[in-house]
Amino acid sequence: MWIIQVPSRFKAADFLKRSCVIAGFIAVLSACQSDPPSPEHGALSRNTPITAPQTMGGALTAPGPIRLTPQLSPAERLEHSLGASFFHKPWVSAPSTTTDRDGLGPLFNAHSCESCHRKLGRGSVPTRSTRESSGLLFRLYGNGAMGSQLQTRSLPGMDAEAQIDIRRENVALVREFSDGLRIELFAPRYTVSEGQSDASLSPRLAPPLIGVGLLNAIADDDLRAYADPDDRNGDGISGRYLLIQQRPGRFGWKGEQADLRTQVAKAFHEDIGISSSVFPLDNPPHCEMPSCVTIDNKRTDISNAGLDAVSGYLSLLTVPQARLSESAEDVQRGWNLFTRAGCSACHRVNLTTTTHQRALLSEQIIHPFSDLLLHDMGQHLADSADDPLAREWRTAPLWGLGSNGGPYLHDGRANTLLEAVLWHGGEAEAAVQQVLTFNSGERAALLEFLAAL
Repeated sequence: MWIIQVPSRFKAADFLKRSCVIAGFIAVLSACQSDPPSPEHGALSRNTPITAPQTMGGALTAPGPIRLTPQLSPAERLEHSLGASFFHKPWVSAPSTTTDRDGLGPLFNAHSCESCHRKLGRGSVPTRSTRESSGLLFRLYGNGAMGSQLQTRSLPGMDAEAQIDIRRENVALVREFSDGLRIELFAPRYTVSEGQSDASLSPRLAPPLIGVGLLNAIADDDLRAYADPDDRNGDGISGRYLLIQQRPGRFGWKGEQADLRTQVAKAFHEDIGISSSVFPLDNPPHCEMPSCVTIDNKRTDISNAGLDAVSGYLSLLTVPQARLSESAEDVQRGWNLFTRAGCSACHRVNLTTTTHQRALLSEQIIHPFSDLLLHDMGQHLADSADDPLAREWRTAPLWGLGSNGGPYLHDGRANTLLEAVLWHGGEAEAAVQQVLTFNSGERAALLEFLAAL
């Protein structure tokens, strides 16, 4: 049996209100430094007008929730309807009269992409068990018989690999502000039920899909230039990337995929059991579960055209427009505090996409607040697996924080923005120590700024 402990709600009223409003800051201070960031990190000056990054996603910026950009002709919208259908509608087992969307399983976590990415946003953490929802997945280390990801659902007549029950645990970390405010943080813990495994688990919460096409259009050479794995400049930040077929990884909590199409194919394969030309087997060849060894693995469930359709649809999703003109004074103050803590050392403000056949993605100045690199986030956020990357997590983009709710962090352990910030360690420890010096007004201003992104 496995368990995830949901963190406690922050008790202080002045923070609770703002933390709930800001919901998405979980990944906000992913890895920062204590000194003000230098221009090489893409930081804006403390005196930069706060209106500068309002068009967070360049031409794909739009008010309201995440959706397919309205800047398309009727013919173009029709072109992307196939990708939207494959993403939002449930897949069924084969054979079926619904031949375009059959091939589910035999083992899987969800019936559709929408099941995990509700309204194209982040997943939800079940309150008691993985039987409740599918937004939280578990990667496996050290048990080849069950493959690389735990599947909690199966086709009729077959057994799922396991379920995970959820419980609360004791206080794992305590943070105290200089004004005496004390916050207790609860670590997640997972217990396997209806199955057994000696594998180490790595929980992964489905992230929001804001601006993934723009992130896909960042040049590989830019990511190589941002990386500093040996911290040669001595700033305490050592961003790195995985090399995936000679390209820097940029998608996934561990930056495991180098391009959006492969990330989509991987999600279809691991989460829904849908094979493709990229991942042609219904289940990995090292999976020894009965449902794996009995499947014929002779058909491709989604065609290249279907895979391209889903990738194309996701590429043109909007980036929510920032609300930086609201409460301008507090927002400006929060921005100054954000830069003072050194957060933009990793949450890089400015990126520019490369030349692209799609004008909406080509040479766009964007503000994702991420360098897309991996950073050491400390032992408290480390995977349980004995893995060189156990402490490393990709800097999560901050754009759209005000339009997405929680929970936050890679495993959804933080219910509030404040909890998410305080969990950070490793390369981000210096930034957290800066935040701990903030008084209540400064904390509120920081949250106001983040809520406006």
